[in-house]
Amino acid sequence: MARDRHLAEALFRPAAVALIGASGDPDKNTGRPQRFLRQHGFAGAVYPINPGRHEVQGVPAYPSVADAPRPVDHALVMVPAAKVPGAIEDCVRAGVTVATLYSDGFADLGTAEGQARQRALVEQARTGGVRLVGPNSMGVMNFNAGLTLSVNAILEMPEIRAGASSVVSQSGSILGSLLSRGAARGFGFSKMVSIGNECDVSVGEVMDLLVDDPETSAILLFLESLRGASAMAAAARRARAAGKPVVAYKLGRSALGQRLAATHSGAMTGESAVADAFFRAHGIVRVGMFETLLEIPPLLRSGARVRARRVSVMTTTGGGAATVVDRLGELGVETVPAPDALAARLADEGIAVSGKAIVDLTMAGARRAVFTAALEALLDDPASEAVVVVVGSSGQFHPHLTVEPIAAAGRGAKPLAVYIVPDARESLALLAEAGIAAFRTPESCADAIAVMLDWRAPLPQSHPGAGFDAARVERALAAGGAAFDEARAAAVFAALGVPVAPHQVLSRGDEPVTVPYPVAVKLLSQRVTHKTEVGGVVLGVADEAGVRAAVARIRAAAAAGGAAVEGFLVQAMARGLGEAVVGFRHDPEAGALVSVGAGGRLTEIYRDVALRLAPVDRATARAMVAEVKGFAVLAGYRGLPRGDLDALADAVVAVSRLALLPGAPVAEAEINPLLVGGVGEGVTAVDAVLVPARAESAA
Repeated sequence: MARDRHLAEALFRPAAVALIGASGDPDKNTGRPQRFLRQHGFAGAVYPINPGRHEVQGVPAYPSVADAPRPVDHALVMVPAAKVPGAIEDCVRAGVTVATLYSDGFADLGTAEGQARQRALVEQARTGGVRLVGPNSMGVMNFNAGLTLSVNAILEMPEIRAGASSVVSQSGSILGSLLSRGAARGFGFSKMVSIGNECDVSVGEVMDLLVDDPETSAILLFLESLRGASAMAAAARRARAAGKPVVAYKLGRSALGQRLAATHSGAMTGESAVADAFFRAHGIVRVGMFETLLEIPPLLRSGARVRARRVSVMTTTGGGAATVVDRLGELGVETVPAPDALAARLADEGIAVSGKAIVDLTMAGARRAVFTAALEALLDDPASEAVVVVVGSSGQFHPHLTVEPIAAAGRGAKPLAVYIVPDARESLALLAEAGIAAFRTPESCADAIAVMLDWRAPLPQSHPGAGFDAARVERALAAGGAAFDEARAAAVFAALGVPVAPHQVLSRGDEPVTVPYPVAVKLLSQRVTHKTEVGGVVLGVADEAGVRAAVARIRAAAAAGGAAVEGFLVQAMARGLGEAVVGFRHDPEAGALVSVGAGGRLTEIYRDVALRLAPVDRATARAMVAEVKGFAVLAGYRGLPRGDLDALADAVVAVSRLALLPGAPVAEAEINPLLVGGVGEGVTAVDAVLVPARAESAA
């Protein structure tokens, strides 16, 4: 903890900073930080480091950090990549705590050479006791201390207001956008960190420092990836316990991860779904709109306990409110009518709202007394979890009638969100000053309400539970060798506790069959994941002659497709009321994941799947099953026979326990289909795929 406090002080409140590579031209990128520090009132010592000059911008310059007249806490490195190791060595000699690297040309190049150069830099800094932010970082800012240690041109702003939210961004330029948009809305930020390549100090570590920062009440993240996910997860859990919401806007909805997946479930759980599962597990709010990242924090700081997805909506413009309500309905949020007492009072004013989804005060002429009474009644109404107020032209031209009463209501026990239809910057600033969430668009308002209602505490860490024999699973994995055919994969699932259809392996194809007929005959090949795609499956074989014919047919199909034949699997035909797919994979960013969805041949077409971090307990697995629309037919929909969804949930729990094995030995695993029988009949795995981590890395 003392080390963390020391890093936080050096990062955000340094007594002295060094600008390595400072330029005498205040308009150059490398000259800006010195000018910005002076302009925004940094009270600490500033030492330009430039061996070619005696002074920089009227301030004495020094050939090295070690030559500075007093110890330096934080250095901003702005020299070309080739000179960065020398700059870090200088920081080591001078005892600098943290160096922020504006310099690029390392892992950001995307080359092996750049990555090797970055690894060497990290090793050099660690050996010398210097922490690194970056490389490729736009800098660090603390507006409560006038620290503008950045080249970002947004700092040309003559005055920057300090606020309560802090930002950690993997994109440096995005900080300028956030700062300017916030300034236009009348609010600022506490701290901003451009994390760059994240070679040493990570997003999670900065988050952790901000949890203990008394000047930060919310932590906002702009992410391109989930580097250092475990540190981020731990910090998010600490933040939730401290009452500080963490909000993330994450890029990366591409299909690259899906194209690289070996299993159906891996293909269905792309990068965006993985991020959703990670954020949900650790209590991080994910917003889908950049604007919402700015606007949502006051909505989350209310600390209200949300029980349902119901809100009250009141407005002075019916059309404007409809744009919000329409989006809320699309997101599955219910709008509740006014309580009876309020409806009766408004009826006396000639305003009919009884039974209507929106408390529309348009015809009241935006009278302040009526508006205030309606707002107070909705805030006190236990039928809704939040109140949304949509303000029309009065928000721009007569704020005393509507906006001032909202601001006066303050931050109460119930979340309050305001959307002002016209462009009303002064009113937005007034609401920001009062700590009330105000939105410029109906979409961001509705989206913020929806994610706020869905926001939950971090999921508890799951334990193995009864019936998990890790040693048995490890023996089955060891028996599989370097690659797994279906029979070897099935043995692992059986060891986990998943019922597997009776089967027999034929090495030649002419051995006696001991599995009861009818059977399925399948190709065994470690290099063929989806056997049906190469003609490697024959179903409903009735006798031994049929088995011989199926073997010949599969051999011919494999030869035509160039697939290696390593044997044949004869499996008893099984039946069920429905089919599921249960998958597991180890994501390089988020960690272990388990999924369940509608199974069978059309799995990838429907993409009807629920995803969580693994392992999961039965309650979580049951919730996952309930999310899958395709399982409605197994839940007794319109009198259909009910499936054994409890057994399906148990199978999800069992597969998720692959996450508990030391060393993460399994890269991907899948059962598709897993047949779901009637209530009490259980489930049966009839096809299995497993990709060991060592095989994936070798590929």
